[in-house]
Amino acid sequence: MDFKLMYERCGVSRENDLLAEIAKMPAGKAAVALEVIDEMEAEGRRTLQLEPGAIELCRWLRAHSLPVALVTRNSAESVEHLHAALCGPAGMPRFDPAVSRDDAGIPPKPDPTATQHISHRWSLAPDTLLMVGDSPSNDVAFGKAAGAHTALVDSGRRVSEGAVSSGGADLVVASLAELPRAIWAHFTLPGPTGEPILTKYGAPTPASAASAAAAAGHSSLLQGFSAAELAQPDPSSENSSEAWSGKGNTPLIWAADAGRRGVVEGILGTLLAAGPAAAAATAVNARGYLGATAVSRAARRGHSDVLRLLCAVPGIDLDTPNIKLQTPLHFAAFKRHEDAVRVLLEAGANPRALDRKGRTPDQDTDVAAIRDLIANWGSGLPA
Repeated sequence: MDFKLMYERCGVSRENDLLAEIAKMPAGKAAVALEVIDEMEAEGRRTLQLEPGAIELCRWLRAHSLPVALVTRNSAESVEHLHAALCGPAGMPRFDPAVSRDDAGIPPKPDPTATQHISHRWSLAPDTLLMVGDSPSNDVAFGKAAGAHTALVDSGRRVSEGAVSSGGADLVVASLAELPRAIWAHFTLPGPTGEPILTKYGAPTPASAASAAAAAGHSSLLQGFSAAELAQPDPSSENSSEAWSGKGNTPLIWAADAGRRGVVEGILGTLLAAGPAAAAATAVNARGYLGATAVSRAARRGHSDVLRLLCAVPGIDLDTPNIKLQTPLHFAAFKRHEDAVRVLLEAGANPRALDRKGRTPDQDTDVAAIRDLIANWGSGLPA
């Protein structure tokens, strides 16, 4: 929105707080000013878009079991539009709580009351919260007044170029996409994915006849197995992370890991022929050892021919992460498999997916060609 124009139309100087000044106006003048704000907000709703990196950030926060609230000086109607028109279709959860200027008894930020409200709802102390925003005066000041940590999103580069002060923000990032790495570097996160060093587990071995045949590449031995048997994971063992994920590898995962193209093709044919397509996709997307899928295993090993078969399955999920939040594209990049990286990107893998440390796949490789390929994908720049 054009805030300069909004202030002018409301008759308020930019040096003052717009909502605070309107509250001081006579009733008639205040009503006119609020109509101006409502009109300009309505126009803003028509053009509202999610910031780049917002979807990946929300997924990353949810994977780390971190709750997310919203505090805005906009109206409750604008908040509901955000939830319905943008968050829902993107698979993002609703902000809870979501505090707008219409919430009775909660003054608009930078008054710290909203943070106290969130702190109470979540049963968390204010100094365990992180306020993220793009305004030093409204967002950073708001967070600091409440005793919370603060992060300034300097998307316009005004702070980095010295035009304005950060307001004392604890973190300054150029975009939402950079925020997860900054959070990882500065805070201790809860849960198993927040541990600096994850527990090491012993590697499993095939534990069923179908899995053993798949890993060894014995296509003929698998012809007698039904689709249900081929979708069945190995029993979990005490010496692996299967206890964490709840399941062992399926025959398809074993075949993909070993690069058994013929076996993978045969298993996929059986699964797809059994129908329905959704059931086949569920079996193909199953997570096994360390939470990795067949796509992850093929990507990690660089089996591009197997990847092409898997990528062609209707309903395939190319971005399912393992327990470290590493996606197949992270694996292919880290293991320096450029052809596998290209196969995944061409099939629609997300180049902005985040691992548990907030790294995108291009930040997880030491090969310049792979890094550039991922970073430039979809940008119009040479890949």
